[in-house]
Amino acid sequence: MGKTRRQGTSGPSGNSPSRKHAGLMDDFLSNPDSFQATRPADKMAAAFPDAESGTDIKLSSAKGEALAQITAELVAISANMFTNRDKAAMVAELRVAIREEILEVRRDLTALEQRVTELESENLQAIQHSQAAHHATARQGSVLLDLRRQVEDLDNRGRRNNIRVRGLPEADNEDLFEALTQLFTHILGEEAPDDFHIERAHRALGPPRRDGLPRDVICCLLSFQLKEAIMRVPRPQTFHDPSVSLYHDLSSLTLDARRALRPLTHILQEKHIPYKWGFAFCLQAKKENTWRSMP
Repeated sequence: MGKTRRQGTSGPSGNSPSRKHAGLMDDFLSNPDSFQATRPADKMAAAFPDAESGTDIKLSSAKGEALAQITAELVAISANMFTNRDKAAMVAELRVAIREEILEVRRDLTALEQRVTELESENLQAIQHSQAAHHATARQGSVLLDLRRQVEDLDNRGRRNNIRVRGLPEADNEDLFEALTQLFTHILGEEAPDDFHIERAHRALGPPRRDGLPRDVICCLLSFQLKEAIMRVPRPQTFHDPSVSLYHDLSSLTLDARRALRPLTHILQEKHIPYKWGFAFCLQAKKENTWRSMP
């Protein structure tokens, strides 16, 4: 007998694998969401039916525990949250505290305002006192200047009979009365009296000068007319070779004032304008046969 040949199928049948795959593809193309969701579940359910049910139970239990824990936490949080009553109480407390702070600030501002007012009043009084003191000081300055001039005048009046002799040689055992008598006799010449009535004579106070020049001699004559007669003689005069100069004996204040006018006297000398000093401090210059004074 010959082998019988298996008769092949002429076309795809409903039970063939290719047909099965084509059905799945059609299902996927027609509804991919349902295919993707159901196919693994069907396979897992078909392969491990007991494991799927156990996993679902565990997941449900875990979800329940998580939900219970979250619920407990939410309950605790809500219990600790402020209620409207708590908020109202807190707002009331804040209002009371803020009101007290504002009242304290107002009291401080009131006290500060009073203090500032007192300080402004005291400052105004101090300014008024300062202005009064300034005016009083200005008046006192004028009064002191007048007193100084009066003292200067009295000092010069007490010296008006004095003659300051500069350049008279200085010796250890000198007789100033004799030297001055010879000097005044030499100056006046034939008009010299027999006795000049020199009341006192002495060297200027202080140690001998370091430059070797003789100290000035100050003498006081009893006769003012005789003193003026000696001072009217042109100077300088030579007496035993050195140059001797005669000056009025004036106070230090008058001498300082005259030194301050030295630039003016130099100008008068350069312009050959005659000038003289008045008593006690007065500069007189002659212009157009008229003596004009500058106090």
